[in-house]
Amino acid sequence: MTTIDLKLQPSPATASITVPRGASRSSGPWVRLLLATLARTVLGTLLGLLLWSAGPALIGWTPTTVMTGSMEPRISPGDIIVAKPVAESSIHKGQVLLFDDPDHADHLRLHRYLDNGTGTSIVTKGDANPEADSTPIERSAVVGVGFLRVPYLGMPFVWAAGHQYGHLIVTGSVLLLLLGASRLDRDLLREAKEARVGSIRTTGLRSVASGIATRASSAGTRRALRRRERRLARLRASAGVLGLMVVASGLAFTLVVGGGAGAAYSAPVANPGSNYNADANYDCLKETYSNETSFGFPYNELSGTTTTDGSSFARVGTLTSGATFVSGSCAVNDSPSLQLDGSTGQVTTAINLTGQASFTIETWFKTTTARGGALASFTTTPTGTTTANADRALFMTNAGRLAFGVRPTTSSVKTLTTTGAYNDGAWHHVVATLSSTAGTVVYVDGKSVITDSTSRTAQSATGYWRIGYGPLAGFTGTPTSNFLAGQVDNSTIYNNTAQTATAVQARFTAGH
Repeated sequence: MTTIDLKLQPSPATASITVPRGASRSSGPWVRLLLATLARTVLGTLLGLLLWSAGPALIGWTPTTVMTGSMEPRISPGDIIVAKPVAESSIHKGQVLLFDDPDHADHLRLHRYLDNGTGTSIVTKGDANPEADSTPIERSAVVGVGFLRVPYLGMPFVWAAGHQYGHLIVTGSVLLLLLGASRLDRDLLREAKEARVGSIRTTGLRSVASGIATRASSAGTRRALRRRERRLARLRASAGVLGLMVVASGLAFTLVVGGGAGAAYSAPVANPGSNYNADANYDCLKETYSNETSFGFPYNELSGTTTTDGSSFARVGTLTSGATFVSGSCAVNDSPSLQLDGSTGQVTTAINLTGQASFTIETWFKTTTARGGALASFTTTPTGTTTANADRALFMTNAGRLAFGVRPTTSSVKTLTTTGAYNDGAWHHVVATLSSTAGTVVYVDGKSVITDSTSRTAQSATGYWRIGYGPLAGFTGTPTSNFLAGQVDNSTIYNNTAQTATAVQARFTAGH
Protein backbone atom coordinates (compact mmCIF):
# COMPACT_ATOMS: atom_id res chain seq x y z
CA MET A 1 0.00 0.00 0.00
CA THR A 2 2.80 2.36 0.87
CA THR A 3 4.47 1.80 -2.48
CA ILE A 4 1.29 2.58 -4.41
CA ASP A 5 0.75 5.83 -2.45
CA LEU A 6 4.22 7.13 -3.32
CA LYS A 7 3.71 6.52 -7.02
CA LEU A 8 0.55 8.58 -7.02
CA GLN A 9 2.19 11.79 -5.59
CA PRO A 10 4.07 13.22 -8.59
CA SER A 11 0.95 14.10 -10.59
CA PRO A 12 -0.50 16.72 -8.19
CA ALA A 13 2.99 18.07 -7.45
CA THR A 14 3.55 18.80 -11.11
CA ALA A 15 0.23 20.60 -11.38
CA SER A 16 0.93 22.76 -8.33
CA ILE A 17 4.15 24.09 -9.86
CA THR A 18 2.76 24.75 -13.33
CA VAL A 19 -0.27 26.84 -12.36
CA PRO A 20 1.36 29.63 -10.32
CA ARG A 21 4.21 29.96 -12.79
CA GLY A 22 1.81 30.75 -15.57
CA ALA A 23 -0.19 33.07 -13.35
CA SER A 24 2.88 35.07 -12.27
CA ARG A 25 3.75 35.90 -15.87
CA SER A 26 0.25 36.83 -16.98
CA SER A 27 0.67 40.64 -16.65
CA GLY A 28 4.33 40.99 -17.68
CA PRO A 29 3.86 40.63 -21.46
CA TRP A 30 1.05 43.19 -21.51
CA VAL A 31 3.19 45.75 -19.67
CA ARG A 32 6.08 45.27 -22.10
CA LEU A 33 3.73 45.46 -25.07
CA LEU A 34 2.19 48.70 -23.76
CA LEU A 35 5.57 50.34 -23.06
CA ALA A 36 6.95 49.34 -26.45
CA THR A 37 3.87 50.69 -28.23
CA LEU A 38 4.06 54.01 -26.37
CA ALA A 39 7.79 54.36 -27.11
CA ARG A 40 7.25 53.68 -30.82
CA THR A 41 4.41 56.21 -30.84
CA VAL A 42 6.60 58.94 -29.31
CA LEU A 43 9.52 58.21 -31.65
CA GLY A 44 7.21 58.13 -34.65
CA THR A 45 5.67 61.45 -33.64
CA LEU A 46 9.08 63.10 -33.27
CA LEU A 47 10.21 61.77 -36.63
CA GLY A 48 6.97 62.95 -38.20
CA LEU A 49 7.44 66.45 -36.80
CA LEU A 50 10.99 66.55 -38.13
CA LEU A 51 9.71 65.55 -41.56
CA TRP A 52 6.92 68.12 -41.31
CA SER A 53 9.34 70.95 -40.48
CA ALA A 54 12.30 70.02 -42.69
CA GLY A 55 10.46 68.56 -45.66
CA PRO A 56 9.45 71.93 -47.16
CA ALA A 57 13.14 72.62 -47.83
CA LEU A 58 12.82 70.16 -50.73
CA ILE A 59 10.51 72.59 -52.53
CA GLY A 60 12.59 75.68 -51.83
CA TRP A 61 11.07 76.86 -48.56
CA THR A 62 13.35 77.84 -45.68
CA PRO A 63 13.14 76.07 -42.29
CA THR A 64 14.81 78.01 -39.47
CA THR A 65 15.29 77.58 -35.73
CA VAL A 66 14.53 80.47 -33.35
CA MET A 67 17.20 81.02 -30.70
CA THR A 68 15.92 83.96 -28.67
CA GLY A 69 12.76 85.83 -27.80
CA SER A 70 12.58 89.04 -29.84
CA MET A 71 9.46 87.65 -31.55
CA GLU A 72 7.75 86.47 -28.38
CA PRO A 73 5.07 85.66 -27.35
CA ARG A 74 3.99 84.23 -30.71
CA ILE A 75 7.39 82.80 -31.59
CA SER A 76 9.64 81.44 -28.86
CA PRO A 77 13.23 80.16 -28.65
CA GLY A 78 13.39 76.60 -29.96
CA ASP A 79 10.49 77.01 -32.38
CA ILE A 80 11.07 75.92 -35.97
CA ILE A 81 9.67 78.41 -38.48
CA VAL A 82 9.27 77.57 -42.17
CA ALA A 83 9.35 80.61 -44.47
CA LYS A 84 7.49 80.37 -47.79
CA PRO A 85 8.79 82.32 -50.81
CA VAL A 86 6.24 84.86 -52.06
CA ALA A 87 6.03 87.47 -54.78
CA GLU A 88 6.94 91.01 -53.78
CA SER A 89 3.38 92.12 -54.55
CA SER A 90 2.05 89.63 -51.96
CA ILE A 91 4.03 91.11 -49.06
CA HIS A 92 1.89 93.19 -46.72
CA LYS A 93 1.79 94.65 -43.21
CA GLY A 94 1.56 92.25 -40.30
CA GLN A 95 3.42 89.39 -41.96
CA VAL A 96 6.44 87.78 -40.30
CA LEU A 97 9.25 88.13 -42.83
CA LEU A 98 12.56 86.34 -43.23
CA PHE A 99 14.87 88.77 -45.00
CA ASP A 100 18.46 89.73 -45.68
CA ASP A 101 19.78 91.63 -42.68
CA PRO A 102 20.42 95.21 -43.82
CA ASP A 103 22.95 95.77 -41.03
CA HIS A 104 25.03 92.62 -41.55
CA ALA A 105 26.03 91.32 -44.98
CA ASP A 106 25.19 87.67 -45.71
CA HIS A 107 22.95 87.47 -42.64
CA LEU A 108 19.21 86.88 -42.30
CA ARG A 109 16.68 88.28 -39.85
CA LEU A 110 13.12 87.30 -38.91
CA HIS A 111 10.91 90.23 -37.87
CA ARG A 112 7.40 91.51 -38.54
CA TYR A 113 6.38 93.94 -41.30
CA LEU A 114 5.48 96.98 -39.18
CA ASP A 115 4.98 99.85 -41.61
CA ASN A 116 5.91 101.30 -44.99
CA GLY A 117 9.15 103.20 -45.27
CA THR A 118 10.35 105.66 -47.86
CA GLY A 119 9.39 104.64 -51.38
CA THR A 120 8.89 100.88 -51.53
CA SER A 121 10.96 100.11 -48.44
CA ILE A 122 9.62 98.20 -45.42
CA VAL A 123 10.00 99.03 -41.73
CA THR A 124 10.30 95.90 -39.58
CA LYS A 125 10.20 95.20 -35.85
CA GLY A 126 10.56 92.31 -33.43
CA ASP A 127 7.31 91.77 -31.53
CA ALA A 128 9.11 91.86 -28.18
CA ASN A 129 11.34 94.81 -29.08
CA PRO A 130 10.26 98.25 -27.85
CA GLU A 131 11.35 100.00 -31.04
CA ALA A 132 11.35 99.35 -34.78
CA ASP A 133 14.49 98.14 -36.54
CA SER A 134 16.86 100.98 -37.31
CA THR A 135 17.27 100.20 -41.02
CA PRO A 136 14.35 99.69 -43.44
CA ILE A 137 14.57 96.91 -46.05
CA GLU A 138 13.62 96.63 -49.70
CA ARG A 139 11.00 94.13 -50.83
CA SER A 140 13.65 92.36 -52.90
CA ALA A 141 15.48 91.49 -49.67
CA VAL A 142 12.60 89.32 -48.42
CA VAL A 143 13.45 85.60 -48.53
CA GLY A 144 10.03 84.41 -47.45
CA VAL A 145 6.99 84.82 -45.23
CA GLY A 146 6.56 82.80 -42.06
CA PHE A 147 4.12 80.02 -42.96
CA LEU A 148 4.58 77.09 -40.57
CA ARG A 149 5.59 76.88 -36.90
CA VAL A 150 6.61 73.74 -35.01
CA PRO A 151 6.93 74.67 -31.30
CA TYR A 152 10.11 73.82 -29.38
CA LEU A 153 11.32 71.08 -31.72
CA GLY A 154 14.55 73.00 -32.25
CA MET A 155 15.48 73.26 -28.56
CA PRO A 156 18.48 70.90 -28.98
CA PHE A 157 19.97 73.48 -31.38
CA VAL A 158 19.43 76.21 -28.76
CA TRP A 159 21.13 74.10 -26.10
CA ALA A 160 24.02 73.19 -28.40
CA ALA A 161 24.60 76.81 -29.37
CA GLY A 162 24.48 77.82 -25.71
CA HIS A 163 26.86 75.03 -24.67
CA GLN A 164 24.14 73.61 -22.41
CA TYR A 165 25.47 70.10 -22.77
CA GLY A 166 23.62 68.81 -19.71
CA HIS A 167 20.29 69.32 -21.47
CA LEU A 168 21.62 67.55 -24.55
CA ILE A 169 22.84 64.59 -22.50
CA VAL A 170 19.48 64.25 -20.77
CA THR A 171 17.59 64.49 -24.06
CA GLY A 172 19.89 61.97 -25.71
CA SER A 173 19.48 59.61 -22.78
CA VAL A 174 15.69 59.85 -23.02
CA LEU A 175 15.83 59.08 -26.74
CA LEU A 176 18.04 56.05 -26.09
CA LEU A 177 15.58 54.86 -23.44
CA LEU A 178 12.74 55.26 -25.92
CA LEU A 179 14.66 53.28 -28.54
CA GLY A 180 15.30 50.55 -25.99
CA ALA A 181 11.69 50.55 -24.80
CA SER A 182 10.44 50.27 -28.37
CA ARG A 183 12.01 46.79 -28.50
CA LEU A 184 10.70 45.46 -25.19
CA ASP A 185 8.12 43.30 -26.96
CA ARG A 186 10.42 41.85 -29.61
CA ASP A 187 10.59 38.44 -27.89
CA LEU A 188 6.79 38.34 -27.63
CA LEU A 189 6.47 39.02 -31.33
CA ARG A 190 9.11 36.40 -32.09
CA GLU A 191 7.40 33.81 -29.90
CA ALA A 192 4.07 34.48 -31.58
CA LYS A 193 5.65 34.04 -34.98
CA GLU A 194 7.45 30.86 -33.94
CA ALA A 195 4.23 29.48 -32.49
CA ARG A 196 2.50 29.95 -35.83
CA VAL A 197 5.40 28.39 -37.72
CA GLY A 198 5.65 25.56 -35.18
CA SER A 199 1.95 24.80 -35.57
CA ILE A 200 2.31 24.47 -39.31
CA ARG A 201 5.35 22.26 -38.97
CA THR A 202 3.69 20.04 -36.36
CA THR A 203 0.72 19.50 -38.68
CA GLY A 204 3.08 18.51 -41.44
CA LEU A 205 4.97 16.13 -39.20
CA ARG A 206 1.83 14.41 -38.04
CA SER A 207 0.87 13.69 -41.61
CA VAL A 208 4.14 11.91 -42.21
CA ALA A 209 4.64 8.47 -40.75
CA SER A 210 8.31 8.88 -40.16
CA GLY A 211 10.34 7.37 -37.37
CA ILE A 212 12.26 8.77 -34.47
CA ALA A 213 15.18 9.66 -36.71
CA THR A 214 12.96 11.85 -38.86
CA ARG A 215 11.57 13.72 -35.85
CA ALA A 216 15.06 14.29 -34.48
CA SER A 217 16.15 15.65 -37.84
CA SER A 218 13.12 17.98 -37.89
CA ALA A 219 13.94 19.25 -34.40
CA GLY A 220 17.47 20.08 -35.52
CA THR A 221 16.08 21.88 -38.53
CA ARG A 222 13.73 23.91 -36.32
CA ARG A 223 16.61 24.97 -34.08
CA ALA A 224 18.66 26.04 -37.08
CA LEU A 225 15.72 28.01 -38.46
CA ARG A 226 15.17 29.73 -35.11
CA ARG A 227 18.84 30.72 -34.94
CA ARG A 228 18.63 32.11 -38.45
CA GLU A 229 15.46 34.03 -37.62
CA ARG A 230 17.08 35.53 -34.54
CA ARG A 231 20.09 36.65 -36.59
CA LEU A 232 17.82 38.19 -39.20
CA ALA A 233 15.79 39.92 -36.47
CA ARG A 234 18.96 41.42 -35.00
CA LEU A 235 20.07 42.59 -38.43
CA ARG A 236 16.66 44.12 -39.15
CA ALA A 237 16.65 45.89 -35.77
CA SER A 238 20.17 47.24 -36.28
CA ALA A 239 19.31 48.39 -39.78
CA GLY A 240 16.14 50.06 -38.48
CA VAL A 241 17.99 51.96 -35.77
CA LEU A 242 20.72 52.98 -38.21
CA GLY A 243 18.14 54.08 -40.75
CA LEU A 244 16.30 56.11 -38.13
CA MET A 245 19.54 57.81 -37.10
CA VAL A 246 20.42 58.59 -40.73
CA VAL A 247 16.98 60.06 -41.43
CA ALA A 248 16.96 62.11 -38.21
CA SER A 249 20.51 63.35 -38.84
CA GLY A 250 19.62 64.30 -42.39
CA LEU A 251 16.56 66.20 -41.24
CA ALA A 252 18.53 67.96 -38.51
CA PHE A 253 21.19 68.92 -41.04
CA THR A 254 18.48 70.32 -43.29
CA LEU A 255 17.15 72.41 -40.42
CA VAL A 256 20.61 73.74 -39.61
CA VAL A 257 21.74 74.66 -43.10
CA GLY A 258 18.46 74.97 -44.96
CA GLY A 259 17.68 78.15 -46.82
CA GLY A 260 21.28 79.01 -47.69
CA ALA A 261 22.56 79.11 -44.14
CA GLY A 262 26.28 79.20 -43.67
CA ALA A 263 26.95 82.76 -42.67
CA ALA A 264 28.88 82.98 -39.46
CA TYR A 265 26.12 84.35 -37.31
CA SER A 266 22.78 85.13 -38.90
CA ALA A 267 22.07 82.10 -40.97
CA PRO A 268 18.56 80.61 -40.76
CA VAL A 269 19.32 78.81 -37.56
CA ALA A 270 19.90 80.07 -34.11
CA ASN A 271 19.84 83.81 -34.14
CA PRO A 272 19.49 86.10 -31.18
CA GLY A 273 16.29 88.01 -31.51
CA SER A 274 15.27 85.90 -34.50
CA ASN A 275 18.31 86.84 -36.55
CA TYR A 276 19.09 83.14 -36.33
CA ASN A 277 22.55 83.45 -34.97
CA ALA A 278 24.65 80.34 -34.60
CA ASP A 279 25.62 81.09 -31.02
CA ALA A 280 23.28 81.48 -28.04
CA ASN A 281 25.83 83.75 -26.38
CA TYR A 282 25.56 86.30 -29.19
CA ASP A 283 29.10 86.01 -30.54
CA CYS A 284 28.06 88.40 -33.28
CA LEU A 285 27.84 91.10 -30.62
CA LYS A 286 31.05 90.48 -28.71
CA GLU A 287 32.59 93.78 -27.77
CA THR A 288 36.18 94.76 -28.44
CA TYR A 289 37.77 96.06 -25.26
CA SER A 290 41.03 97.93 -24.85
CA ASN A 291 43.73 96.80 -22.45
CA GLU A 292 42.61 99.64 -20.16
CA THR A 293 39.33 97.87 -19.37
CA SER A 294 38.96 96.44 -15.86
CA PHE A 295 35.45 95.04 -16.36
CA GLY A 296 33.33 94.85 -19.51
CA PHE A 297 29.86 93.31 -19.30
CA PRO A 298 27.97 93.06 -22.63
CA TYR A 299 25.23 90.83 -21.07
CA ASN A 300 25.11 88.57 -24.12
CA GLU A 301 23.98 85.49 -22.22
CA LEU A 302 20.51 83.97 -22.60
CA SER A 303 20.14 82.76 -19.03
CA GLY A 304 22.03 82.01 -15.84
CA THR A 305 23.28 83.91 -12.81
CA THR A 306 26.67 85.04 -14.11
CA THR A 307 27.77 87.32 -16.91
CA THR A 308 31.06 87.12 -18.76
CA ASP A 309 33.63 89.88 -18.54
CA GLY A 310 34.77 90.65 -22.07
CA SER A 311 38.00 92.32 -20.98
CA SER A 312 41.38 90.61 -21.10
CA PHE A 313 41.00 89.79 -17.39
CA ALA A 314 38.00 87.54 -18.14
CA ARG A 315 36.48 88.19 -14.73
CA VAL A 316 32.92 87.15 -13.93
CA GLY A 317 30.01 89.27 -12.76
CA THR A 318 27.39 87.66 -10.55
CA LEU A 319 23.70 88.46 -10.92
CA THR A 320 21.58 88.71 -7.79
CA SER A 321 17.87 87.98 -7.67
CA GLY A 322 16.07 90.75 -9.47
CA ALA A 323 18.60 90.86 -12.32
CA THR A 324 17.62 88.98 -15.49
CA PHE A 325 18.85 88.80 -19.07
CA VAL A 326 16.72 90.38 -21.81
CA SER A 327 16.96 88.91 -25.31
CA GLY A 328 17.87 91.00 -28.32
CA SER A 329 19.31 90.57 -31.79
CA CYS A 330 22.46 91.21 -33.79
CA ALA A 331 21.09 94.51 -35.04
CA VAL A 332 22.77 97.69 -33.87
CA ASN A 333 21.08 99.09 -30.75
CA ASP A 334 18.95 95.94 -30.40
CA SER A 335 21.44 93.80 -28.51
CA PRO A 336 20.55 91.75 -25.44
CA SER A 337 20.72 93.57 -22.13
CA LEU A 338 20.16 93.21 -18.39
CA GLN A 339 16.91 94.02 -16.59
CA LEU A 340 17.15 95.33 -13.01
CA ASP A 341 14.06 95.30 -10.79
CA GLY A 342 14.96 98.31 -8.63
CA SER A 343 14.82 96.46 -5.31
CA THR A 344 17.39 93.65 -5.29
CA GLY A 345 18.82 93.40 -8.80
CA GLN A 346 22.52 94.15 -9.29
CA VAL A 347 25.75 92.73 -10.71
CA THR A 348 28.50 92.13 -8.16
CA THR A 349 32.22 91.50 -8.67
CA ALA A 350 34.56 89.51 -6.46
CA ILE A 351 37.85 91.25 -7.29
CA ASN A 352 39.14 93.67 -4.68
CA LEU A 353 40.70 96.62 -6.52
CA THR A 354 42.39 99.79 -5.41
CA GLY A 355 40.60 102.89 -6.60
CA GLN A 356 43.00 104.76 -8.85
CA ALA A 357 43.45 108.50 -9.28
CA SER A 358 41.93 108.36 -12.78
CA PHE A 359 39.01 106.17 -13.81
CA THR A 360 35.95 105.88 -16.07
CA ILE A 361 32.43 104.47 -15.65
CA GLU A 362 30.49 103.68 -18.83
CA THR A 363 27.10 102.07 -19.50
CA TRP A 364 24.04 102.13 -21.68
CA PHE A 365 20.75 102.39 -19.80
CA LYS A 366 17.00 102.67 -20.32
CA THR A 367 14.57 103.54 -17.52
CA THR A 368 11.39 105.37 -16.57
CA THR A 369 12.00 105.26 -12.82
CA ALA A 370 11.06 108.16 -10.57
CA ARG A 371 12.96 106.73 -7.61
CA GLY A 372 16.48 107.06 -8.98
CA GLY A 373 19.19 104.52 -8.30
CA ALA A 374 22.84 103.70 -8.93
CA LEU A 375 24.07 102.79 -12.39
CA ALA A 376 27.48 101.80 -10.98
CA SER A 377 29.40 102.29 -7.75
CA PHE A 378 32.61 101.40 -5.92
CA THR A 379 31.81 99.88 -2.50
CA THR A 380 33.69 98.48 0.48
CA THR A 381 31.99 95.07 0.30
CA PRO A 382 31.50 92.76 -2.70
CA THR A 383 27.90 91.66 -2.08
CA GLY A 384 24.72 92.53 -0.23
CA THR A 385 23.76 96.01 0.90
CA THR A 386 26.09 98.15 2.95
CA THR A 387 25.86 101.26 5.10
CA ALA A 388 29.36 102.37 4.13
CA ASN A 389 28.93 105.07 1.51
CA ALA A 390 30.26 104.53 -1.99
CA ASP A 391 33.56 106.24 -2.72
CA ARG A 392 32.67 106.88 -6.36
CA ALA A 393 29.27 106.44 -8.02
CA LEU A 394 27.27 107.17 -11.17
CA PHE A 395 23.58 107.39 -10.35
CA MET A 396 20.20 108.84 -11.31
CA THR A 397 18.20 111.23 -9.15
CA ASN A 398 14.45 110.99 -8.57
CA ALA A 399 14.02 113.64 -11.26
CA GLY A 400 15.81 111.49 -13.82
CA ARG A 401 19.00 113.55 -13.90
CA LEU A 402 22.38 111.84 -14.02
CA ALA A 403 24.79 112.48 -11.17
CA PHE A 404 28.47 111.63 -10.77
CA GLY A 405 29.74 111.65 -7.20
CA VAL A 406 33.13 111.11 -5.57
CA ARG A 407 34.51 111.47 -2.06
CA PRO A 408 37.88 113.27 -2.22
CA THR A 409 38.28 112.58 1.52
CA THR A 410 36.35 110.64 4.13
CA SER A 411 34.61 113.86 5.18
CA SER A 412 34.00 115.58 1.83
CA VAL A 413 31.73 114.92 -1.15
CA LYS A 414 31.74 116.19 -4.73
CA THR A 415 28.62 115.67 -6.88
CA LEU A 416 28.07 116.84 -10.45
CA THR A 417 24.54 116.63 -11.90
CA THR A 418 23.18 117.03 -15.44
CA THR A 419 20.55 119.65 -16.19
CA GLY A 420 18.55 117.31 -18.41
CA ALA A 421 16.53 114.25 -17.38
CA TYR A 422 17.04 110.85 -18.98
CA ASN A 423 14.32 108.67 -17.46
CA ASP A 424 12.31 108.88 -20.68
CA GLY A 425 12.26 105.16 -21.53
CA ALA A 426 14.81 105.51 -24.35
CA TRP A 427 18.30 104.06 -24.51
CA HIS A 428 21.07 106.45 -23.50
CA HIS A 429 24.85 106.12 -23.34
CA VAL A 430 26.58 107.70 -20.34
CA VAL A 431 30.30 107.93 -19.61
CA ALA A 432 31.73 109.58 -16.48
CA THR A 433 35.48 110.20 -16.38
CA LEU A 434 37.75 111.57 -13.68
CA SER A 435 41.33 112.50 -14.48
CA SER A 436 43.83 113.44 -11.79
CA THR A 437 45.14 116.13 -14.15
CA ALA A 438 42.20 117.25 -16.33
CA GLY A 439 39.28 116.92 -13.91
CA THR A 440 35.82 115.45 -14.51
CA VAL A 441 33.82 115.10 -17.72
CA VAL A 442 30.41 113.43 -18.08
CA TYR A 443 29.23 112.46 -21.57
CA VAL A 444 25.67 111.55 -22.54
CA ASP A 445 24.98 110.08 -25.98
CA GLY A 446 28.45 110.98 -27.18
CA LYS A 447 28.37 114.62 -26.09
CA SER A 448 29.97 116.32 -23.11
CA VAL A 449 27.25 117.58 -20.74
CA ILE A 450 29.33 118.26 -17.60
CA THR A 451 32.89 119.55 -17.32
CA ASP A 452 34.64 120.41 -14.05
CA SER A 453 38.40 120.83 -14.17
CA THR A 454 38.55 121.24 -10.39
CA SER A 455 37.11 117.82 -9.58
CA ARG A 456 40.30 115.76 -9.83
CA THR A 457 40.41 113.69 -6.66
CA ALA A 458 38.80 110.55 -5.28
CA GLN A 459 39.90 108.46 -2.33
CA SER A 460 42.60 105.85 -2.94
CA ALA A 461 40.71 103.10 -1.15
CA THR A 462 40.15 99.44 -1.95
CA GLY A 463 36.74 98.15 -2.92
CA TYR A 464 34.50 96.32 -5.37
CA TRP A 465 32.69 97.59 -8.44
CA ARG A 466 28.96 96.96 -8.74
CA ILE A 467 26.36 97.60 -11.43
CA GLY A 468 22.80 98.64 -10.53
CA TYR A 469 23.39 99.36 -6.84
CA GLY A 470 25.30 101.72 -4.58
CA PRO A 471 25.03 103.21 -1.06
CA LEU A 472 24.37 106.81 -2.10
CA ALA A 473 23.73 108.63 1.17
CA GLY A 474 25.59 111.92 1.40
CA PHE A 475 25.73 112.71 -2.32
CA THR A 476 23.82 115.74 -3.57
CA GLY A 477 20.47 114.64 -5.00
CA THR A 478 20.47 111.30 -3.16
CA PRO A 479 17.59 109.29 -4.68
CA THR A 480 14.88 107.34 -2.89
CA SER A 481 16.34 104.03 -4.05
CA ASN A 482 19.92 102.80 -4.10
CA PHE A 483 18.87 100.23 -6.73
CA LEU A 484 18.13 101.20 -10.33
CA ALA A 485 14.92 99.97 -11.97
CA GLY A 486 15.52 99.64 -15.69
CA GLN A 487 17.78 98.04 -18.28
CA VAL A 488 21.54 98.36 -18.66
CA ASP A 489 23.90 97.20 -21.38
CA ASN A 490 27.64 97.22 -22.11
CA SER A 491 28.57 98.29 -18.58
CA THR A 492 32.31 98.99 -18.57
CA ILE A 493 34.75 100.03 -15.85
CA TYR A 494 38.18 101.52 -16.55
CA ASN A 495 39.64 101.49 -13.05
CA ASN A 496 42.85 103.33 -13.89
CA THR A 497 42.26 105.59 -16.91
CA ALA A 498 40.06 108.49 -17.96
CA GLN A 499 38.74 107.82 -21.47
CA THR A 500 39.16 110.51 -24.10
CA ALA A 501 36.35 112.30 -25.91
CA THR A 502 37.33 110.53 -29.14
CA ALA A 503 37.09 107.11 -27.50
CA VAL A 504 33.73 107.97 -25.96
CA GLN A 505 32.33 109.16 -29.28
CA ALA A 506 33.49 105.98 -30.99
CA ARG A 507 31.83 103.82 -28.35
CA PHE A 508 28.56 105.73 -28.68
CA THR A 509 28.62 105.51 -32.47
CA ALA A 510 29.17 101.74 -32.29
CA GLY A 511 25.90 101.43 -30.37
CA HIS A 512 24.94 98.57 -28.10
